[in-house]
Amino acid sequence: MKKLMALPVLLTACLLIRPAVALAQDLEEPGGFVEDEDRARIESADHLRYDPSEAMYYLDGNVVFSHKDIKLYCDEAVYDYDENSAVAKGNPKVVDPETTITGDLIEANFDDEVATVSGNVTAVTQKKPEEGEEPAADETQGDDEPPRDLSELQEKLTTITAPRVVYEYADEVGRTTATGRVKAVQEDKTVYADQAVYEEKTEIITLTGDVRIITDKGDELRCPSAVISIDEDWIRAENVQVVGKRRQDEDGESPPAEEPPPAEGEG
Repeated sequence: MKKLMALPVLLTACLLIRPAVALAQDLEEPGGFVEDEDRARIESADHLRYDPSEAMYYLDGNVVFSHKDIKLYCDEAVYDYDENSAVAKGNPKVVDPETTITGDLIEANFDDEVATVSGNVTAVTQKKPEEGEEPAADETQGDDEPPRDLSELQEKLTTITAPRVVYEYADEVGRTTATGRVKAVQEDKTVYADQAVYEEKTEIITLTGDVRIITDKGDELRCPSAVISIDEDWIRAENVQVVGKRRQDEDGESPPAEEPPPAEGEG
């Protein structure tokens, strides 16, 4: 663990600190810190200042929190002990085994298991194969060829950009909600919407509000709402307004999947 402060200050903080707040140590002697799985754990920081009158922790420099399966990284943070919450800024990033979310500011409520990320948000998610999962047999593969790599079982990489993302990481929830003008990119499609909700358990993205879907072939679909399955790779939409082929350039290639201008009569 990195040295957090000068020794006299550290000793004073240890006397004042409440036992349930666990630093990244496993102390065996009597009076050591007690691990509390419901409370966030401060794994590291270059500097820490504790205000006992407010039960507030002020941290800066290589700050790392951990809670359940996530880690929160940032350059500086304020941790509220009583609320079990943190406000992180300076290259903040929240990471779980399948998702990484970055932005300008992260507000984490560890009791509710929710992280709200705002300002230039990017969420990158890719579901990994289950432990022990084996590649499916390929009948076209020769006996002398090596087996397929397990990385091929990973789902498509999905990148979502938006002004604001609410990430609910509780096991029974597993939901990422992006709002503002949302852009979601997979290898074969680019999607725009006013809101996108990704459900981890079902691997479904639900899009609402001026939805526009552009495939890598240049096809375009517009509708008020749509549902995309990442696992089974299908799209379902209702009240479709436009289904068409985007214009190709002189080389026969479709133009980049940038958001098209509004249709006539649209605001």
